[in-house]
Amino acid sequence: MKKYLFAYAVLATALLFFTCRHSVKGLEIKGNFTYMFNTTRYTNRQVNTEYSQYPGEINTLTSGKMEDKLYEKSMTHTYYQANLYGTFERTFVRDHNFKAMVGFNWETKFLKDVAATGYNLLSETLNDLNLVGQGADGEKRMEVGGGQNEYALMGFFGRLNYDYKGKYLVEASGRYDGTSRFKRGQRWGFFPSFSLGWRVSEEAFFDGIRDQFNNLKLRFSYGQLGNQNVGYYDYIRKISIGSQNYLFGGDKPTTATISAPVASDLSWERSIHKNLGVDMSFLNNRLAFSADFYIRDTKDMLTAGIALPATYGADSPKMNSADLRTKGYELSLNWRDEFQLLRRPFSYSVTLTFNDYVSNITKFDNPDRSFAKKYYEGMRWGEIWGYRIDGLFASDEEARNYPVDQTTVNEIINASAGAEKGLHAGDLKFRDLDDNNVISIGKNTVDDPGDREIIGNSQPRYHYGATLALQWAGIDFSIFFQGIGRQDWYPAANALAFWGPYARPYATYLPKNFHTQIWSEENPNSYFPRPRGYTALQGTNRELTAVNDRYLQNIGYCRLKNLTVGYTLPRQWTRKALIESLRIYFTGENLFTWSGIRSDYIDPEMAATNGNLRLYPWQRTYMFGVDVTF
Repeated sequence: MKKYLFAYAVLATALLFFTCRHSVKGLEIKGNFTYMFNTTRYTNRQVNTEYSQYPGEINTLTSGKMEDKLYEKSMTHTYYQANLYGTFERTFVRDHNFKAMVGFNWETKFLKDVAATGYNLLSETLNDLNLVGQGADGEKRMEVGGGQNEYALMGFFGRLNYDYKGKYLVEASGRYDGTSRFKRGQRWGFFPSFSLGWRVSEEAFFDGIRDQFNNLKLRFSYGQLGNQNVGYYDYIRKISIGSQNYLFGGDKPTTATISAPVASDLSWERSIHKNLGVDMSFLNNRLAFSADFYIRDTKDMLTAGIALPATYGADSPKMNSADLRTKGYELSLNWRDEFQLLRRPFSYSVTLTFNDYVSNITKFDNPDRSFAKKYYEGMRWGEIWGYRIDGLFASDEEARNYPVDQTTVNEIINASAGAEKGLHAGDLKFRDLDDNNVISIGKNTVDDPGDREIIGNSQPRYHYGATLALQWAGIDFSIFFQGIGRQDWYPAANALAFWGPYARPYATYLPKNFHTQIWSEENPNSYFPRPRGYTALQGTNRELTAVNDRYLQNIGYCRLKNLTVGYTLPRQWTRKALIESLRIYFTGENLFTWSGIRSDYIDPEMAATNGNLRLYPWQRTYMFGVDVTF
């Protein structure tokens, strides 16, 4: 680290000295250095606590539940960053404009943790590890731990721009980056990019229509980016220190355990982006339209590696083992205008955006296309495999005589006692897609998925947004809607906000209309099956945690993200009080949401990021304010 700092200082000093001595026209050199030091201390103290379960009986929560101990941890993070770059701009020949930039950046971070736990302190009010007392065996009990990590990044970059009369635009750039997260020989990668632009509307043949068709620009770009976000030392087999639970010579021996094998050739993941775009404007630039169509290939994805036999005895290491292709487009339409309303200018604008994309795995070593592996070739990113449901059993007799064996998805029901055991009226009727009279996962492969098929996709589709803004007579108004046309989501096990008592029957959280959706003889067309606790708890072989199309939710939504109304007082009023401008405004965020999800208590944006819904929903915010400028 010190040698890099020294090299940076020498290089910066030399370049700055050269610039000051020679003052090259059009050359500008800039540099900066960042140092951050962050330390966090964490303290936890617990003492033995007395409690009474029966009158006259006093007990103490001790070992295994609560004991007298002090835990302290100190975390120190030190970060350095240095950047140095120079730009040179010059027009060498008339209308031929050049601009060049080269630079260097470097960063490193060091993380150090120290932790200690002391037991049986001599005081319940003083917190210090020096107060650790003797335990029942007469020995002082103290545990210490720690850890440290470090990474470093270094990169060289450059860019060259050229344009002729603002008509033909060319840009080429590249980065050469190195990281400490890979072993020597695999640490460096080169990532080139270039873009081409043609302002067709500047050509002579456009003169006759330029008054109405104001601008037409065609764009093409190609670029690569590198990703090195893996663990600090994933390329090294690590040794963990621990202890055995068996006594040897009266003591528990210290042991060292080596980690599973790793990929020695772990290196950069590359994202290759190709984009074709067009920009147009019409009617004195009041109407503007832009469109981008792109293909992004992610090569050598850092993910679980090749398929290994079960006899290997360890998980497959992370490798550069998969390729992903994404195809998408982005559209934008904007209209803005101004006219006189009651002798005052009224200006307004409307902006509409729309985009969509799909992604597919194009390479992965999973020849059997097994679901036990993370991916398979041809897989569409986000696909959801699940069962089909034929409704609920109308009677106990229908449930008993159903010819299809549902044992694999009825664990809780089959484990019940007495008359409650087995299928009853109101239970789910799973469809036998492979016609073998048994509900199963088959060989758990794409070619033999049992009674499952693709029932949805968890990736969002059809993103859209709409913004309206206007100004008149000091009044300003803006409103912004944003949404997603379609996104499938299956509630995770233990998602109480959706499953309620089907997950945990003792839970106190119940939506106000939940009882109207539960099956009963009086409510045979209900949404949920007959009441049965724990059928939506952990596990894939329970009635509700077995992913199916009946409870698959469309969490596509439209949300009023922002509404702002303001009024700026006339300047002739405020100047008398020596105020240049005074604006009163109201802003509301996340005011309304329309969604296809079957619950008023689930935020669709939060559901997309957390299946068990253990997150705070988006907050509805109202804000009144005053902006004053003197």
